[in-house]
Amino acid sequence: MKEIEVHINEWIEKISKLQPELNGFSICPYAKSAKYTIIHCRVEDIIPVADYEVVFYVVENYLDLQTIQYWVKFYNQLYTQYIFLEDHADYDTYINGIQTNNGKYNLILMQDLQKLRNSREILSNTEYYTHWSDDMLREVLANDYEIVKKSG
Repeated sequence: MKEIEVHINEWIEKISKLQPELNGFSICPYAKSAKYTIIHCRVEDIIPVADYEVVFYVVENYLDLQTIQYWVKFYNQLYTQYIFLEDHADYDTYINGIQTNNGKYNLILMQDLQKLRNSREILSNTEYYTHWSDDMLREVLANDYEIVKKSG
């Protein structure tokens, strides 16, 4: 297994760990059970792969945050049945003091939009989002922000 795959697997373990600071939730309650694949490609060569719950596209590490965000927006507009999320190596994100990003590689994650939305709705009926800042909710949830805020 390559170093990148090892790092992503360790990150999945980390974000799956139950955290007392998050009311006993993990950063991502579904990460450990999700069927996923890791694809190395140039950012402009991303093509959806439908056989997985999460696809981790490992893209060029020299790209800055704005470039990754541009491509995420591009792919979200191009492939509307999926959602693409950035995880930039240098953009440290936190929920109640717990780091959420992988911190080492530039990744673009792809998930089925409706399945993710269903999971978010389920979580919005719990205390999962309690420790998220409003800025983090808006950034990560985007169009699902109102769904979560209505339930919360």
